[in-house]
Parts: sequence; structure tokens; C-alpha cells
Amino acid sequence: MEPLHLPNLEERTLARFDELAKQEKIFYEEAVSELITVDGFDFQFIIAGTLNKKPILAANAPSRSKAGGPFVNPNPEEIVTDLGANHRLLVNKYGIFRPMTVIPTKHYALQTDDLDLSDVNAAWSVLKAFQSPSLFIYNCGINAGSSQGHKHTQVFPLPTHQLWPSKATSHDDISTGIEHVPFKHFVIRLPSDADANTVFNSYLRLLDASREVLAKSGEGSRDYNVAMTAEWIAVIPRRTSEGPYGANAAGMLGIIYLPDQQERDKWSQLGYTKQLVAFGIPVDA
Repeated sequence: MEPLHLPNLEERTLARFDELAKQEKIFYEEAVSELITVDGFDFQFIIAGTLNKKPILAANAPSRSKAGGPFVNPNPEEIVTDLGANHRLLVNKYGIFRPMTVIPTKHYALQTDDLDLSDVNAAWSVLKAFQSPSLFIYNCGINAGSSQGHKHTQVFPLPTHQLWPSKATSHDDISTGIEHVPFKHFVIRLPSDADANTVFNSYLRLLDASREVLAKSGEGSRDYNVAMTAEWIAVIPRRTSEGPYGANAAGMLGIIYLPDQQERDKWSQLGYTKQLVAFGIPVDA
């Protein structure tokens, strides 16, 4: 599949994001960030009051299974550009990072669906068009921390600290035992000349491995997270996102965004890596 031509995309996205934030048409404020290491695993805690305004759909909400929600007919002001025939790039109305973007399908599709080649091509085209290092995530299903039922992926700035999937070393073999990661994970590095087809084939390999682990776990979940940069792609099988707080793909990377200090304190009360294991599957299972 041919990459999308997206000239000056980062500049256009930032301009739209900043203008809407200035007019208070989207919610964004610079957030307090704290970086700590627990049992060799890096956590970045970001307290963002913006999250108090963000709606989270209930598991049985109608738009989890049929057309509805904010991406069906998005506010034209929030649309940065079309991404081919099937996707749009939107600024995220509830921004944690500058900029924070969403890539929904133009026509309603389920957030429980696997990614297809056009999803990957849209996201990969954005990652490659942005000059600043960026992170892509997909939360497939409620157990993976999805907040909406309409299929969408997200792209936002890559943190400055090293994320654990970047420690994967092979472009051919799947990495499954990255040091200090306490839950099951599947990572592969992407070659510098990778295109959307290469990325999609790597994703399918990782997804097969994740599906096998989920089937063996007996949990009944088929949900998973995808995280990707221009250099690597990771798939993380998920058992649940339930608890005093949840975690999406960013959370499983150690990027935890929370609405207030009270939620932050729960991570120390209940155990940092212990909770990530509860969300995923123990690495030694």
C-alpha cells in the first residue's frame, strides 16, 4: 500500500491544536510529570486535570456496538486532514500531550476489531510525516483500556525517557523476555526502510503470539494493546482494565496519566508492577 502524502503535517497539527486550546474548544494544560523506577521498570506519572472532563463509555453503552460517539460526525474544527479514503486525523479534545491526536475510521467500525492494512497505513504515514519522534497506540477492546467503541488509534509525542520495547534487538525474532517487564509482551524492531506492508506483517506475527497466550490463559479475553514507534512495534495481551484505575497501551508502557494526586497515590498503595501484571498476563505464566 502506498504511503499517504502529508506535507507539513506536524506544523499543521500543532497550529490547529494550539488554536483550539487557546480558544478553549479543546481541553489541554501542561501537566505535572514524575519519572520513577520500580523493580527496574520505568514509570512516568502524569497528573492532568483535563482527564476529569473526559467521558469514558460504560461497557454496555450503545456506541460500543453500533454507530455513535464523537467520531461519527466529528467537529470540523477538530479535523486536521483526511488520511486517505478511510480515516481522518483529529486533534484529541482531551489532550495530555502537545499535540495529542486521534485517527478514527470515517465509517463506524468496532474498537474490538483487529487493525487492517488501511489502519496501519494511516498511522504509519502520520508517524513518518511527523518530524518529532512520536508514539502510536491502539487499545483493542474494553480490557485493553479503550474509552470509545468507535475504532480509533492515537498518535502523540514520544517521551524523552527510554520505553522498554526499544530494548528489543531483533528485526526478525520476536522479543518476549525484555528485562524487568513483568507481563507477557511481544516486540519486534522495524527496519529503517519499513513501509506499511512491513509493519502490518510484523503486527500480524505479534498478534498471533498474543492470541495464543490469551487462549492458553483461560481468561476468556481477546483484547490487547498495540504500541509502535518508527523503530519498533509491540503487542501486549490484556486480561482486564478494571481496578481503582485503568491502563491503556500507554499505561502498559509505563506512561500513566491520571486526573489527580489521589489516583496517583493508589499506584503506591496497591503496587506498581503488581498492578500492571494484573492488567496483563504474568511473564512467567
